[in-house]
Amino acid sequence: MDDYEKLIANSKEEIANIKDQSKFQKAIKRTIFTSKSKLIFATLTMLLLIVPISFMLTLMYYAFGTKSTTLMEVASKTLYVTEPNTSLEEIEFDMSFSPFSMKLAFEQYKRIGEEDYKANKYDLRFFLGGLSKKEVTTSLERVAPKNPTETNPWLIHPENRNLKMDIGREWRVLDGLPDETVVEAYISFYDLMTVKEVEDAMPNVDVVWAAVDTGVEKTNLSKDGYVVSPIGYPVQRDSSTWSPFKDATSNEEEFKDILKTLENHEELATAISSAKNLALPERIAYINKHGVKTYGVVVTGPKKDVLASLEKMNNIVRYLKVGEVKLWNWSR
Repeated sequence: MDDYEKLIANSKEEIANIKDQSKFQKAIKRTIFTSKSKLIFATLTMLLLIVPISFMLTLMYYAFGTKSTTLMEVASKTLYVTEPNTSLEEIEFDMSFSPFSMKLAFEQYKRIGEEDYKANKYDLRFFLGGLSKKEVTTSLERVAPKNPTETNPWLIHPENRNLKMDIGREWRVLDGLPDETVVEAYISFYDLMTVKEVEDAMPNVDVVWAAVDTGVEKTNLSKDGYVVSPIGYPVQRDSSTWSPFKDATSNEEEFKDILKTLENHEELATAISSAKNLALPERIAYINKHGVKTYGVVVTGPKKDVLASLEKMNNIVRYLKVGEVKLWNWSR
């Protein structure tokens, strides 16, 4: 009986151990489940906190500081001096925010005749202070080259002799337009002129934008060998709310001030503009030394008046490029 009792006792002990192990395994599983639940809850809590915190930091960076205003100012001033005959409206600016980024959408207009027409829609996305994405949707019928090269400018410097131009074609295009239209024309001269001299020579049309000689337009290359595009300024007073020229006593002086501002943000200004290189230090130094002279302008008015002005100035007009054309809207 002793052996039998020992066998029974050992069996009972083994059964007890099995029950204890089962309880232990259940306890482990319960602990693991609890840990996972706490980890998931903590992760969700962190994610829920990260989103509002990131938005708050974004708003502090853009909206409650001066960064958003600076980005809008740089974008506006860049387009005014690099895109001929264009303007922006402050009420058209659509600003929105996402974590650590800002979206700025607005529309650009051209003056053709006496009315402003939608030219382009810009969608700019900034990551902190840098431009991360740019989309431009155009409404224009005659679009300037998207990527500037040495040989495709619409306004040409008097000393730039390397271009092969079909001068007669654009004259025929202008002459063939109906008299009941208003046109935008890009006019290049044989010599440098002051804006006042141009306006006096073309009294029956509106001179709306002047390209400024900055020392690089002879070859359209900066001293480093990079392609540059024309820069200039609106000639007439701009009543648009967002225009940097709205309250300017002198558009010429305002233009020089804008270049100094953009020089401090040249990388951003270059990214916003269609030009790949603005070469602002080089061009500012040249303007300060030689003053502001124009080699080409953008004018608008009735087709017959634009044509008559060109024929009158035939001895000083080197090249013509017809821009946008609209039906009659001239009241003068």
